[in-house]
Amino acid sequence: MNVYKQNLSANSSVASSQISSYEDTDTTKIKNYVKDLLKSRIFLGRYIERRLIDQHIGYRDVVVISAAETELKRDLLEGLQKLRHVCSTHWIGITDREILGQGLSGICLWTEIENQPFGPFWFQIKTIKFREQEVIVLLKCIRHISDAFLELEPILTGAAKKQKEINDSAPENIPLSETYKEIIANLKNALSISNVKEFFTFLFAFIIAVFTGSTAFINFLGNFVLALIREMSILIKNSTPMFLGMLDFFSKIVGGFYILLAMFFKPNNPVPINKRYIANDRQQRQNYYDNQQYDDRNFD
Repeated sequence: MNVYKQNLSANSSVASSQISSYEDTDTTKIKNYVKDLLKSRIFLGRYIERRLIDQHIGYRDVVVISAAETELKRDLLEGLQKLRHVCSTHWIGITDREILGQGLSGICLWTEIENQPFGPFWFQIKTIKFREQEVIVLLKCIRHISDAFLELEPILTGAAKKQKEINDSAPENIPLSETYKEIIANLKNALSISNVKEFFTFLFAFIIAVFTGSTAFINFLGNFVLALIREMSILIKNSTPMFLGMLDFFSKIVGGFYILLAMFFKPNNPVPINKRYIANDRQQRQNYYDNQQYDDRNFD
């Protein structure tokens, strides 16, 4: 009986080991398949931000794949479905863009990027790395792409396809009869009794406001002009003496300057003396003194 139990336990352990080895082989095959499917793929994407996944994994860089990379998107979704079967307890770094809460569609890769700015790049998938708590897609930044290049080549970002979808989803031309009916309905709604009443009320209030404001403005303008005239008269009255003094000062400076010029250009030859005039002057002086002496004697 004991031998039978030992044989049974031995058979069960061998079967469990075979099952576990089979499961390990299947998991390894799936992992290798996903690696071979995505390794060395080059694609256009945009490095948009860095986010915290959880406290155990830490921060990861988020790369959004371009809308033009349709084949890569299909392969990523296929690889994601296979990895979910073998790595159900792991964080898989391939998610939908809706997880970011931006309301946009697309596929994101959660990876590790060092010393690169945010923006569009040409990326290359180096490998798929299986860690203890996550499956991470390791990328290599091949080349940074400027926004000016993306504007010139919108097909690289899928903008041309989006524009085509927008044009296809645009509504068809509305007939003129329906447009006319809509215009009439809008006019009826606009010309209702309540709207007309509100319009006249607003117009009356606006006229009163304009009249009141104009009266106040004219009153203020009159007071301002009167105050300005009074202050200008005071200024002119007090500044007139100072202005006249400055004018006299500058006239003296100019007059002195002209006198100085006249002194510079004065001739050096003396004026000839009129001897006849001098003799007559001396005779007049002598007669004057004689008359004075005569008057003094008569007084005595």
